[in-house]
Amino acid sequence: MTSDRDRTAPAPGRPALSATRRAATRREVAMVAAHLFAENGYTATTVDDIAAAAGMGLRTFYRYFAGKEDVVAPLLAIGTQAWSDELASCPPELPLREALGHSYRTATAAALADEGIAESLLRPLLRAATELPALRATWLRVQHDCELRLIPIIAARTGRSPDDLDVALAAAMANTAVRLANELWATGNHPGSPADAVDACLARLAAHSLL
Repeated sequence: MTSDRDRTAPAPGRPALSATRRAATRREVAMVAAHLFAENGYTATTVDDIAAAAGMGLRTFYRYFAGKEDVVAPLLAIGTQAWSDELASCPPELPLREALGHSYRTATAAALADEGIAESLLRPLLRAATELPALRATWLRVQHDCELRLIPIIAARTGRSPDDLDVALAAAMANTAVRLANELWATGNHPGSPADAVDACLARLAAHSLL
């Protein structure tokens, strides 16, 4: 028999434990898949390989992911989620351009360290996400989600409405600069870290845009 207490909804703003566990499991399986992709290549790695390495059956795998192309989404989203969270907490006196770069560098360094993602794993993962059509769709979806999160944050920092076209343009341009910076870094054509590439792209956007 279910009591009234058992039927009580989770407190607002706090995810249900099952949702927290689900997200953690998705990240764990994504990490397993990323290592397999780095070792064997995306094409040669099967869903069976990923499920076996993660210690789960195929039916369980498909409860968490739509398919192989979806399995890296949690890893690709770690940096973008951390970035938007850090930007929201940046000191309000920082100009937007500086806040974007500072928050990206701080957030991604912490997120990658917390998840144990080394550059030796990140670079081939990003390269595959940008070069393989199936994974690129996932990569672009993650980027689109990030852009939507940036809009209310930029609106709050600039004292404008989230419906302001300039806010939407700023979010789109900043997010695109970060996406291109990561893609450039993944090819090995930019020295330094992903955050260095992001700083360079944001600086060019601010000072040298063809617009």
